[in-house]
Amino acid sequence: MSGYSSWVEAKRRVREAHPETSDAEWETRKQAARTATEAYVLGHHLREIREEQGLTQAQVAVSVGISQARVSQIERGEIHNFETMRRYAAALGARITVSIEYGDRTIGAA
Repeated sequence: MSGYSSWVEAKRRVREAHPETSDAEWETRKQAARTATEAYVLGHHLREIREEQGLTQAQVAVSVGISQARVSQIERGEIHNFETMRRYAAALGARITVSIEYGDRTIGAA
C-alpha cells in the first residue's frame, strides 16, 4: 500500500466526518468550487492574452475604465461582473460568448 488514498476515498472520508452536512449543501459547495476554478482559469487566460500583446495591467485598466488593482483581481480569478469581463476581453481584441447547455443541446445566448 502506498499510503495514498484515491480522490473518491478522500471525499468519502470527508463526507463521513461531516454527517450533519446535507447532500444539497455538498452540491452547493461543489458548484461554488467549480465556479471559483473556472473564474481562476478565465483570469489566467486573460492575463496570458494581455502579456502576449505586450500590454500592462495599467494599459488594460485605462481601456476598460477600471483600476489597475481591479485588473489584477480579475487576473487572479476574482470575477464579479460579467459586463466588466466583456469590456476586458474587448480591450484585448477578444470576445466572450455565452451558451446554455441542456442535455445534448448547446444554445448561444450572448
